[in-house]
Amino acid sequence: MYELLYIIPTPFTEKDIEGISKKVNNLIKELKGEINEEKNLGNKKFAYSIKQIYKGFYILVFFNIPKEKLEELNKKLKLITEILRHVIVKKVSKKITTKRRTKEKLGLEKLDKKINNL
Repeated sequence: MYELLYIIPTPFTEKDIEGISKKVNNLIKELKGEINEEKNLGNKKFAYSIKQIYKGFYILVFFNIPKEKLEELNKKLKLITEILRHVIVKKVSKKITTKRRTKEKLGLEKLDKKINNL
């Protein structure tokens, strides 16, 4: 599974975003990809200006695509003029395991001894 995050600059409106996101989704589908989820993360201010633009709409897409089509997708996304920036990363799902320390159960007598030894 891959994640695509792209930025649409603020001169475009909320209505325009729907059309642009359909364009991106169709591009993924053309390349034999499958979209799992799409999230509009909202209009956010940039840390610094990009091409004299200070705000943009962030769109996050989770999708599957054959590995050999990934580079072609990246090239075609660069050609979409409505997208200011984009990045594709492979989503890695890790199982997080935590080791629990076994705590020594202390009785009152053992606890008194430990306190007195301090």
